[in-house]
Amino acid sequence: MTYLISTLIFAVVGTAQLNIFEIEGIFSNAHINALEGHIEEYEYTDDDLLILQYSSQEGSAESIEELNSLLSGYDFPIGVWFGPYKISIDFEQLNNFDYIGFSPGLEINNVSFDESVEKKYCTVNICNFEERKIIVSTNEGIYDNYLIVGTLGSFIENIDFAISDQSIEFFKPSLFERFYIAISNPIFTYMFFVLGFALIGLELFAIGPGLMAVVGSILVISSTLPFQEFGINYYGILIFGISFLMYIKILSRGYFSMLGVVAFLVLFSSSFVMFSNYQISVNFLLLFLVSVALALFYFIAIPTVIRSRLTTDTSGGTSLVDKECELIEILESDTGLVMYKDTKLRVNLELDKSYKEKQNYIFLEKDGNLYI
Repeated sequence: MTYLISTLIFAVVGTAQLNIFEIEGIFSNAHINALEGHIEEYEYTDDDLLILQYSSQEGSAESIEELNSLLSGYDFPIGVWFGPYKISIDFEQLNNFDYIGFSPGLEINNVSFDESVEKKYCTVNICNFEERKIIVSTNEGIYDNYLIVGTLGSFIENIDFAISDQSIEFFKPSLFERFYIAISNPIFTYMFFVLGFALIGLELFAIGPGLMAVVGSILVISSTLPFQEFGINYYGILIFGISFLMYIKILSRGYFSMLGVVAFLVLFSSSFVMFSNYQISVNFLLLFLVSVALALFYFIAIPTVIRSRLTTDTSGGTSLVDKECELIEILESDTGLVMYKDTKLRVNLELDKSYKEKQNYIFLEKDGNLYI
C-alpha cells in the first residue's frame, strides 16, 4: 500500500469550523431537504468547510440532480468522501466539490470519457470505456485533485485542513427524514402498504374502537410518501386493489378457501407491477415472503374475527338464540353464512338436517357453539 504523502496539493487558509454531514441509506429528497436546512441554519462563510460523508449505495436520479443544483448555488468550500463501503456512484455526483475522496474499490458509473477525464483517472484506476465505468484503485494516496483513502479521518488529514478536533461536528437528517429514507426501501414500502390495508380490512369486520383502522391508515399514508420520487407503477396499485377486495370477500365469508390462494397470487403479481419501474433495485424474493406473511396474517386473523363476531352481543346484550336469520350461503357441509340485522355471521350446520339458501332459520346453541 502506498503511504499517504503530505504534499499540500489542497491548500486552504485556516478555517474556524469543519462540519461533516452524513448521507447514508437510500439517497433521496430527504437528504437534500436536510442538507439545505443545515446549510441555511449554519450560514457558512469562506472560512468554514462542509464535508459530505456519502455512503448511500442507491438513490433517485432526481435527488442527484437536486444535489448538484443545491451545491452550485454556494461558494464556500465543500468536500465529499465516498465511503467507507465499496459503493457505486454516478459520475455526475462529482460536480461542485472542491475536495473529493474515494474509498478503495469504489465504482463510478456513467462516465463521460474525454482526454481530461482519461488523464485524471485512467493512469491510476481501472477504466472500462465500453461500460463507461471507472473502478477506483486499491492503492491509497493523493492523486490528481482527488484522494483514495480508506477512512474519513485520513481524508480530512490529507486535505491539510488546519482545524482542531474540537471544531469538528457531525450532522445527519432529522428523525422524520430518516424515517422517509428507511421506507424508501421497496421492501418496507410494500410491507407498510399491504399491512396497512390488511388492518383496514380487518377493522371492517372486527368489533372494537377502530384502532386497527387508525394504525392501518398511518401505515398506508407513510408507505406512499416515496411513490412519486422513486417511480412506482400505479397499475400495480390497481392490481393490488383487486387482491384487497378478494381478501375482503374472504373475511366476509369467514374462511380462506381457493379464493384466498387466488388473492395471494394476485397480490404477489401486483408487487411485480408496482416496482417494475422503481429506481431502487428490488429483491422480489423478499416481496414474495411479504406476500406470504400477509396471507398467513389473514389466515390467522379470519378465525379471530369470526370468533369475535360470534362471541360479541350484537343485539343490545341479549343472546342470539331463538333469533331469526337468513342463510345466504352454505360454505361447507357443516358451516354456513347467515345474515342477521345487516351483519354476516358464520354458523355451524347440523349434519342430519337439510338446509336451503335464501331461507330463514332460528339460531340454536349447542355445546357453546352457534347453530341454525
